[in-house]
Amino acid sequence: MFVQDEPYDIYLLMDAASAYVFGHVLSKVVDEALQERDVEILFRKAWGAKSQWPEKLIVPEDFLAENVFRMQAEKNGLSFETVPLSELSPIVGPLKELFVSDFG
Repeated sequence: MFVQDEPYDIYLLMDAASAYVFGHVLSKVVDEALQERDVEILFRKAWGAKSQWPEKLIVPEDFLAENVFRMQAEKNGLSFETVPLSELSPIVGPLKELFVSDFG
């Protein structure tokens, strides 16, 4: 995704059953890694919305920020699962289009 002609990755934390998005983090693709603090804040937003954790965090295989999200999941007692991106496409596809139209 591009924001003002700069490439960014966008990371979402959502409830897959309801498709409710708890929040997102933008991270510049060039010269900037996703910050652990940003992911921790994202998890706190999710807790604030529901006051409970899901049983597991599911992320796509080959997820660039896997380590940061895995660390937060383990810190909060969540199991962690990776799945092929194609399994998440029915949920992620429409969200991706929405973010591109809003930020693009």
